[in-house]
Amino acid sequence: MIMASGKDPIRIMLVDDHPERSASVEEKLKASGFEVICRLPTASGLLFQIEQLQPDLVLIDLQSPGRDVLESLSVVNSYNPKPVVMFSNEDDPDFIEEAVDAGVTAYMMEELNPQRVKPVIDLAIAQFKSYQSLRQALDDARTKLASQSVIEEAKQLLMAQHGINEDKAHKTLRTLSMDSNQSLPEAARSVIKILGGTRGKGKDNE
Repeated sequence: MIMASGKDPIRIMLVDDHPERSASVEEKLKASGFEVICRLPTASGLLFQIEQLQPDLVLIDLQSPGRDVLESLSVVNSYNPKPVVMFSNEDDPDFIEEAVDAGVTAYMMEELNPQRVKPVIDLAIAQFKSYQSLRQALDDARTKLASQSVIEEAKQLLMAQHGINEDKAHKTLRTLSMDSNQSLPEAARSVIKILGGTRGKGKDNE
């Protein structure tokens, strides 16, 4: 998800079932430097609208947001996450938990106040960026751990089948990596597949 930067305003999709309030909110957002690219009176077709317009942020204020709204947001959050601010009178803890799980960045149990919307959006964007940074760091750590694991398995196979020590096995992997123009984890997976390690067997059986 690429947020607007530089002089480009943040593009907002506004979903509000109260026409007069929606117009007032749009006016305040524009005055604060945001760009409202779309005003929707209902959440019908929300997923399609988000896919087509690709807003930087989705602002939702509905009297009774249904679970179909959360399902649409969950799909977006899984492949192209965006900050989402939701105003609602729904105070059911289970619904709020589902909303957060679906990717709602800020859940406000109150009506949208045009006078206070900018700080809420600013906070939601800051929280979103922080969460995405943490998620990326976690993904990187998982990838690194998986790579280390596959390299270790390949070294163990080389050591067992060729009677070499760990240092020699590692050098063999590095040589294979350079000669085949593969990353070290890719070369390790090739070794596992050839020598019949657990990962190689699992992949062959898929």
